Amino acid sequence: MTRSSILRYSPIAGIVLLAISSLDVSAGDGTIPRVPNPPPPADVVHLPGDLRSVPIPGPDEQELAEYVKDRRMAIILGKALFWDMQVGSDGLTACATCHFRAGADPRSKNQLSPGLKRVPQPDLTFQLGGPNYQLTESDFPLTRLAIPGQRGALDPLTDRNDVVSSQGVPFLAPGPDPLGFQVGRIKTRRVEPRNTPTVINAVFNHRQFWDGRAENVFNGVNHLGDRDPDARVLASAGGTLVPVKVRLINSSLASQALSPILNELEMAEPGRTVQDVARDLRKGRLSRKIGKRVHLTRPLQFQLISPSDSVLGLYSRYPKPGLRVSSYDELIQAAFHDKYWRSDKIVRVADDGSITILDRPSRHPNTDEYTLLEYNFGLFFGLALQLYESTLVSDDSPWDRFRRLHPDPSDPALNPWTNTHPEFISRLALFGAHLFNDRTRGPHNLRCTNCHEGPELTDASVRRIQLAANGPVRNRDGNIIDKGFNNIGVRPTEDDLGAGAGDAWGPLSLSKRWFPNGPPGWFDGAAVTKGFGVEGAFKIPSLRNVALTAPYFHNGDTHSLREAVMVYSRGGNVFPIKQTDGTPIEPLGVANMTPEEVDAVVAWLESLTDERVRIAAAPFDHPQLFVPNGHLGTHRRVIPGPFGFAVDDMIEIPMTGAEGGPPLPGFLEGIFGPRSQEWRWPRVVSCLPGFNAKGRC
Repeated sequence: MTRSSILRYSPIAGIVLLAISSLDVSAGDGTIPRVPNPPPPADVVHLPGDLRSVPIPGPDEQELAEYVKDRRMAIILGKALFWDMQVGSDGLTACATCHFRAGADPRSKNQLSPGLKRVPQPDLTFQLGGPNYQLTESDFPLTRLAIPGQRGALDPLTDRNDVVSSQGVPFLAPGPDPLGFQVGRIKTRRVEPRNTPTVINAVFNHRQFWDGRAENVFNGVNHLGDRDPDARVLASAGGTLVPVKVRLINSSLASQALSPILNELEMAEPGRTVQDVARDLRKGRLSRKIGKRVHLTRPLQFQLISPSDSVLGLYSRYPKPGLRVSSYDELIQAAFHDKYWRSDKIVRVADDGSITILDRPSRHPNTDEYTLLEYNFGLFFGLALQLYESTLVSDDSPWDRFRRLHPDPSDPALNPWTNTHPEFISRLALFGAHLFNDRTRGPHNLRCTNCHEGPELTDASVRRIQLAANGPVRNRDGNIIDKGFNNIGVRPTEDDLGAGAGDAWGPLSLSKRWFPNGPPGWFDGAAVTKGFGVEGAFKIPSLRNVALTAPYFHNGDTHSLREAVMVYSRGGNVFPIKQTDGTPIEPLGVANMTPEEVDAVVAWLESLTDERVRIAAAPFDHPQLFVPNGHLGTHRRVIPGPFGFAVDDMIEIPMTGAEGGPPLPGFLEGIFGPRSQEWRWPRVVSCLPGFNAKGRC
């Protein structure tokens, strides 16, 4: 049986079909009594619409044109960089390694992280199996309640603050891993402290990351935006190099792009800079631990690209790997204006960050020296990835098609009581949409679209924040919060402060930056009766393609969509919700949904899946990728490789072209599930350092 036939006829596909079939009959006569007949006109106005009705946000085109001379080439550069395994310090980890299925990550082995974000001290103790553990359905939900199904006290014997997230690079420095990502003395890949969100439709977000730390303004240097007043790139002018301040609004994707490539849990060896990434891609990587240079020049040189790839196809060398350009320099020079990369000058960077412009390399032992192209690589990397990711918009789901036919809120076809056979979606899904869109304020109303608003299905979108009277800060039931960021009581606040945390530049929360001396007594048209409610708050995610992006919540708490809906039905897991100083935070209402109502909401959420995303068709097609699916062995014993690293069990993610390909299994399914060894799938092994498609160590 071929890989294609395994996917097409797998038992998993049958299970999905059976689940969908069961939804058609689970509501008895197919109606949901909680939905009024007809639905209130004031509610229907807010019924989520067609995503094509929302302009794709981005920086002002004239301001962007100051840096980008060829948008198409910048998108080509961005897609190549996003999928290229050479970008990671280990030569194996791409941005796409954590975003290869529906823009998210379905792997379930070596995907556990302990409570690294817990305050006042990180929790380094694994409460499940530890590094290289294979998750199973019985491990979920991670949060265990003293009274199952009722929010409040957590079960002290079975509750866990572990997080299901994505494995990055191992600790690429001498000695044992200080965070404990190892089995015995063998180092495993580290796992990030929060669940991986999808990059698809992320262009609509006002800020990026669960805690919003990637700012809406891109400064060309890092993720900090205006928080770093000294951020400057350099430009060639008058025979020398001059500092230039970059300030591109609605460019949080560019801000976000520069963090993972420098993060020691995700893609970087300790001490790596953006300029080091550029040098690695231009001249080869010299690992401090390994002492071995690996020449990495051709973009995607170890990965196949389909000739029909919607962006990269014209440059594909298929059946050979890589692109038909000799280096990333060629793509950068084609995409960006000459003054940001063309110069004979050398930029010397001292340990304190100060720079000196030189006529020739000095090779001073206490400095790093870069070409202009290398020094400005953060500008190129951020904007190229933003322009590529801005094409990843899934606006053709069954729900989008239905709303395109019926955009008018007064259209009787929007009423599931009378429209028994709606186009593109099931009647049960239409009932579910109205349940989800319940706007009535009350202790037992769902009110989902009060946070998951509009076609974007998130209040954290650029458009929603631009429409708000007070922009990114609001008063929610007496709490001052960042608009689009809520603490809904999935976990205790001290497990992870989210947007309420701070860093060396101050608070992440815009609310705290607006009111540094404490919350006002009155704001946003109402009294501030509680205070700040930003601790433990996380960005409200869009729900588009949510059926493909398990596990759910910032900590990967639940493994199924139904389980996630039940968290909302009981009003969260934790009650009461408080900041660490005791300030109360307004909780969710307790909807107490019936099984039939849960069926309806799940059916509607499934109608948000764009088929192009499911099969990785254009614009979601991609090059070949090899991803580590944990390590050979178990969480008790791993196979050691050279230099003290565990041997990777690498999985091939086949390239797709514009037409797409067989859908990949999801979380806990097939090769990404506990019975993965039974799946016949292209696999290789990797023993850090170095990698080749034949998997020799």
